[in-house]
Amino acid sequence: MNQQPGLSFAPGAAGGAPTPAPIHDIVGPFAFFSGPLWVLVAVFVALAIIGGVLWWFFGRKKAIPPTPREAALKALSKLREQVSEGSDHDFGVGVSDVLRRFLGEAFGLAAPRQTTEEFLTSLHGSLRFMEGEQEALAGFLHQSDYLKYARGEATADQRLALIEAAESFVISGDKEQPNQPEIGVKPGPSMEKEAA
Repeated sequence: MNQQPGLSFAPGAAGGAPTPAPIHDIVGPFAFFSGPLWVLVAVFVALAIIGGVLWWFFGRKKAIPPTPREAALKALSKLREQVSEGSDHDFGVGVSDVLRRFLGEAFGLAAPRQTTEEFLTSLHGSLRFMEGEQEALAGFLHQSDYLKYARGEATADQRLALIEAAESFVISGDKEQPNQPEIGVKPGPSMEKEAA
């Protein structure tokens, strides 16, 4: 006699009727957390704080610092907007500091720490700036020193001319420096013949 799974035949049942398998009760909901509710809330808040801190350090984009040229042009633009405001002394200090900081950051010069005369003396014989650029730089620094130390006066047009001179110098510093020969390597007659 073939039996189907889940069905059984009782020996005394009439006609061999199958008896159904027993049905088990449905189990109630399973408790996920049986402790006090405040512990669950505290764990959730702690995870949110840790996630926020991790996002702060690793997830946000790093701000790219401006180049010395960009920083100098931005500072000069601010001075241009306020060209007729403030004292002549403060303007002279501001415009001079912008250019000196640019020279220090872009070229590695000691301009921010040196007096004008020390700085200009250090440029003599240097191939970093051409003679015309050195003269223009000397004129700019002497004019700004006049405002800073001699408490000189400047009209709005004179202030604007100083800003434009500084902007011109910052922008012209973008050009490539002239090729300088390598130290200790001088082509002699034998090297020139080999190259030919």
